Amino acid sequence: MVKKLALDYDAHELRLVVANVNGNRVAVTDIQLIPINEGESASEKLRRYVNDAGLQKTETLVAIGRGKAELRELQLPAVPDEELPDMVRFQAIRSFASASDRAIVDFLVTERSSEGITLIAAAVPPSELDRERELCSTSDLPLERVALRPLAAASLYLGQQKSAPVTVMIDLLANDAEIVVAREGKVIFVRTVRLPENQEHRPGAIVSELRRTMMACGETKTPQKVVVWGNADVHSAEVNAIKEKIGCDDVQAISPFDLVDVQVAHEKMPEHTGRFAPLVGLLNSSTANADVLIDFMNPRRRPEEKPDHLRRIAMIGIPIAAVLLVGFMIYRQFSQWDRKIAVLQDEINLLIPSAEQADESIDRTEKIDQFLDRDVNWLDELRRFAELAPPSDKLIVRSINGNALTAGGGYLRLTGGVTESSVIDQMQSSLRDETHGVVVKDTNVQQGDDRYRWSFTETITVDGNDLRNLRYERMEAQLASTEASSTEASSTEASSTEASSDDESVTEEIDGGSQMTPPADEPDDDENSETSDVDATDESAAEGDDKATPETDEASEAAPTGDQPSESKSEEEVST
Repeated sequence: MVKKLALDYDAHELRLVVANVNGNRVAVTDIQLIPINEGESASEKLRRYVNDAGLQKTETLVAIGRGKAELRELQLPAVPDEELPDMVRFQAIRSFASASDRAIVDFLVTERSSEGITLIAAAVPPSELDRERELCSTSDLPLERVALRPLAAASLYLGQQKSAPVTVMIDLLANDAEIVVAREGKVIFVRTVRLPENQEHRPGAIVSELRRTMMACGETKTPQKVVVWGNADVHSAEVNAIKEKIGCDDVQAISPFDLVDVQVAHEKMPEHTGRFAPLVGLLNSSTANADVLIDFMNPRRRPEEKPDHLRRIAMIGIPIAAVLLVGFMIYRQFSQWDRKIAVLQDEINLLIPSAEQADESIDRTEKIDQFLDRDVNWLDELRRFAELAPPSDKLIVRSINGNALTAGGGYLRLTGGVTESSVIDQMQSSLRDETHGVVVKDTNVQQGDDRYRWSFTETITVDGNDLRNLRYERMEAQLASTEASSTEASSTEASSTEASSDDESVTEEIDGGSQMTPPADEPDDDENSETSDVDATDESAAEGDDKATPETDEASEAAPTGDQPSESKSEEEVST
């Protein structure tokens, strides 16, 4: 349990209650009512008591009266709970006379419906809180709460007793009376009134103020229950006056210490225990039911969004993970590229010697090609000219000069004459093509009887690249012919191989058949007869050959000497 100190003071006395608090359980260990004489301060009295009791560093709860705070009942539209504190503060600054932008505003909702919200709002200036902080700091007491006194007393009764539909709680102080009206267990109205100094006039004043309070809060009926804080023998006059004048049968005087555990001797209990009701209620509600208090140290504010650590971690971690993932993917891609580059570099290193040899071969081939580009086949060129030139009855060539050029190719220069100038144009058109350039100049007309009186000089140019292309085309054609020949030879050899294998198989079958034939056991007479038959056959065949010889000779003498296939064929048949 936590030890706490609740205090309340005015100009006449300092009231203290020390208790051990654990949730809703309160165990009172000390009660003090310290008078404050003229010239003395509550701060001195409190410091002296704290030092004597050794209560330094004890959590302190302070109750302040209605006179130190400004209270108003406000009607607001139905808004969400998170928006209500800002709206109350804005409305309080406009409605309260002494409230400023720096004022501390707290509120307690009394009624809520779909149409609007009814609440009690209270405001204190910052100077009042500074005064309470200074009071506690001089005694080395940490200030935990500064609550409104009437609501603290009401929370003690409403939190532990079953309340009537309309309940009135009256706290009688030295010179004041705090009246709290509750409906269905919720505070709806708070009022503080001044009491006369004459004790005889107080019961009647209390009854009058109670009627005004009921009218002010809109309750025209008699309250079902009235609670007067204090001992019954001390406040019997007030209780009886309320029963007679108000007409309420359920009027009780209740001591606040009867509602909690008290570990103080009865002899040390103060006479006016009702004045300690706010302090006991503040201790009872400080931990478990703080929402029923108006606390200026902890006013209601817009709920702060709790930091979502998982969201923050996700917001920070996801981008970092994405960056790391992208970095890993980039690193992996670069690693793969490095490995590919290394493999390709090894392949390049292996190919470098071959490439160098190929370069050398290309250089040698280029030199050979450059040399062969100057080797013009003049016979081919002359044959081409003879095939494409006009006939001899129109053209005569008097001289031909062929020269090879150093850069490759060459030219063939011809001089001659034609019968007409149009023959020159015709010849020029027929000789010019993609690989031959033709230039005609020095065209002259000679006077005389010469038939070829139009003389000309024509130059036929052959480019070295064209010669090279032609040379390679011929080489490719020759290679293709060679490959075709080799393919045909291979197929012919395969066919002959298959035929020889077939002959061998037939021979083996014949040999096998002769081995399977058994020897014949026949008489010698038969063998002689067969031999004689064969000899007779041979002699008849020889006689037939001798008779055919003269006919064959006659046919050979009658055969002509020219190439006559049919007669050659008959000779072969006769010879056969």
